[in-house]
Amino acid sequence: MKSLLTRAISAIIAVLTIYLLYFFFHSNGFKILIAIGAFIGSFELMKILFKESDSKSNKFVFYILLVSVFILSSFFPANAAIIFAFFSISYMLFSMLILHKFEDLNELNLFQAKSVLGFFYMGLLPSFMIRILDLPNGLVWINFLMAVVFAGDIGAYLTGITMGKRKIMPTISPKKTVEGSLGGIVFSLLASLIIKSYFLTHINLISLFVLTFATSIVAQFGDFFESILKRVAEVKDSGSIMPGHGGILDRVDGILFAAPVVLFGALLLEKMLF
Repeated sequence: MKSLLTRAISAIIAVLTIYLLYFFFHSNGFKILIAIGAFIGSFELMKILFKESDSKSNKFVFYILLVSVFILSSFFPANAAIIFAFFSISYMLFSMLILHKFEDLNELNLFQAKSVLGFFYMGLLPSFMIRILDLPNGLVWINFLMAVVFAGDIGAYLTGITMGKRKIMPTISPKKTVEGSLGGIVFSLLASLIIKSYFLTHINLISLFVLTFATSIVAQFGDFFESILKRVAEVKDSGSIMPGHGGILDRVDGILFAAPVVLFGALLLEKMLF
């Protein structure tokens, strides 16, 4: 009960912070929050991916390049793929120049793989949220993204602790159940119905439900992905910035994966894709 209360208080503070930023800065407030989250999340990811014994200079270069991928991908979205490829290749070349520090090629390959993964996870994916905000109806769609993912998290948690029996992937995340997953999808659909009733009245309900279903599923896989990272790194949470929730990555893992889905869906449903 105490844990649930702590989670609730943290969530309320987070929501108030989000909407205070929106009240004073409008869409730029969301962008500021996304940028802060990306910077903190990048630091958390660096601590997960790399060991304490890894070179500090290597980790520093990785962090700077990771943040650069996010910033440049946000400002130049049309060239995001090129930016991601350029920085990934640059860091791979950098790591090859320090080859003598690795005992074998397998260690080098692992180092490079983790680096490219980091550039994708916290460099490229958060920039899709900025791109959503830049849409004509961007504020509505970013709220749709957060509502669907967070409602899904709440639904999965409540359904899981009350009715959860069958484990989905116990080796990755032993607490997640099939019942919780289905409950999360139902809560996500309810959240999207509310958003549609007030802000997306021009969007076909069936089409929006299809997008919601896809968003909820991908967000859940985002949770599993971060669980894999933490399990391999043998850490419980990515950080401790949000009491009861853990770190930034623990809260936005689903949103990061779902953002490209919502961006594509918004462009398609708003008839801006073709």
